[in-house]
Amino acid sequence: MSQPQFFLQPLAAAICIACYSSIAFAHEQENTTQLAPIVVTAQLNNDANGLIIHADPKQPIQPVPATDGADYLQSIAGFNSIKSGGTNGDVTFRGMFGSRIKILTDGSENLGACPARMDAPTSYIQPESFDRISVIKGPQTVQYANTGSAATVIFEREKPQLEDKPYQGQASVLTGSFGRLDHNVEATVGDSHKYIRLNANRSESNSYKDGDGHSVPSSWERWNTDLALGWTPNDDTWIELTGGKADGEAEYAGREMDGSQFARESLGLRFEKKNITNVIKKIEGQVNYSYNDHVMDNFSLRTPPKMMDHGGMDMGMGHDEMDHGSMKMSGPSAMQVTRRTLNTRLAMTSEWDKLSL
Repeated sequence: MSQPQFFLQPLAAAICIACYSSIAFAHEQENTTQLAPIVVTAQLNNDANGLIIHADPKQPIQPVPATDGADYLQSIAGFNSIKSGGTNGDVTFRGMFGSRIKILTDGSENLGACPARMDAPTSYIQPESFDRISVIKGPQTVQYANTGSAATVIFEREKPQLEDKPYQGQASVLTGSFGRLDHNVEATVGDSHKYIRLNANRSESNSYKDGDGHSVPSSWERWNTDLALGWTPNDDTWIELTGGKADGEAEYAGREMDGSQFARESLGLRFEKKNITNVIKKIEGQVNYSYNDHVMDNFSLRTPPKMMDHGGMDMGMGHDEMDHGSMKMSGPSAMQVTRRTLNTRLAMTSEWDKLSL
């Protein structure tokens, strides 16, 4: 068979094309730039056709544990976070934020104090200290007085189960670049009728550096401590008394002031009674008190600005910001805002035949 006739055969043509493609592919691989992989995550355990999402905050769905509630929620579809620094972001849901998103911790609402939302409700939440996060999208539920809300987010701690052993606990330490250091401790001691639970954590980080090596103010330091005393005299009764304290500070590159104090004090009492009658299946109620003391200033965590006169001479420091013509003159200044919040809730679950209310 002559050479031209050989190349006209189907098998020979296929072999030639394959060899040429391999050579071309190898040559193309030499000139190809390998891009960083893109990781796509999704949440399971969805209810109501995706309108209710459950997440386990003890299993982070991002490389490192979240620094606050907004940091964790932004990893759930539909949520984002408005950030001014490394922590204390303000969560958004489908472009809506503020009062359109109800944030609850164990059924209680802590609104924060700053009118500029430097201490948004999620600023006082350490997700790893909770057992479960539930996101109810839209205003469908009315269980939490959330008429008009775009979403309801509930951070919950579950009732300890100590029938098998009298203690439970876990502890973790995280270290990272730019001085990131996290400590988290959770311990529960008790029996089938009573328990005491401690949640304590501390997190800190230094400011990071941009591509040119310049430091970007974003450092923070924060801690939370919560204590709970529970009593379960029988399988149908549960009473829990809780108390907590927290504080922190954070630098902000996008604000004229930093947050030098994020103090929180909280106290709560909740109860639950099941199987009361054949019709009344459960009655639950709670009362919660919280006090937020937030301080923002421009001298604790940064070099304070100096006040200048009309001629540009330094007039010293010690006055609040003022304007002289087109020149903006400012000195060390601080602002303290506080808020006291009282929450009460009472709910009853009843059942008639096949109707549950």
